Amino acid sequence: MRVLVDYKEVTTCSAIPSISLAGAPVLITEVRPELTIVWPTACPYKLEPCRKRLCIDLDGVICEYDFPEIVKNFFGVDLPSKPIYAYDLADVLGVAPIHINAMFQEQVYGKPNLVVGAVETLKDWKSKGYNLVIYSNRVKYMGVSSLGKWLIDWQIPFNDIDGGNGKYDIHIDDSPAKLMATDSRIKLLYNQPWNEGCFDLTKSLVRVKNWKEVKDHVHSLLEN
Repeated sequence: MRVLVDYKEVTTCSAIPSISLAGAPVLITEVRPELTIVWPTACPYKLEPCRKRLCIDLDGVICEYDFPEIVKNFFGVDLPSKPIYAYDLADVLGVAPIHINAMFQEQVYGKPNLVVGAVETLKDWKSKGYNLVIYSNRVKYMGVSSLGKWLIDWQIPFNDIDGGNGKYDIHIDDSPAKLMATDSRIKLLYNQPWNEGCFDLTKSLVRVKNWKEVKDHVHSLLEN
């Protein structure tokens, strides 16, 4: 039998009931066939660092709409100067959701009006190995494959598209309800007129006003 003592392999005789190792007697209570205990000196595998997962909304965060213009083109009416006060346009306009869906169906395939700094920041994050997950209501209008193609066509960096059912280090969205429904460690609320009235009862939301603030928060939270 061979025994490892202080990381040194010692061979013992199985014919005697006791031996002395390093000057101390050792009682052998059970004798088995030769056994070699091997302690690896180093891990043979290279462990990759855990990739940070960022969940990012599309409309109202990466892209923005001229809602008065869209409403005028679709419904033929002018919105008052009062800013849109709710996330759900059906509530703002007083129409059935089916009409809002039809209006957006005409908009989602067009050229995006990108928010300043959004794409540049996404490119920087992707170069650092972050996992960029798009979580957008556009899926119900376009489907996952069409949305993915649209993102590629307009060179908006991403790694995945999901329905907000994953686990994320940071979630960035203009909807307080969507933010609170995800399993995300940090919840960044992108400031828009329709979320300014949010009370944030749980004090879980961090409000950001532009992509510079988004980038600064992500840098301080994930890179320091």
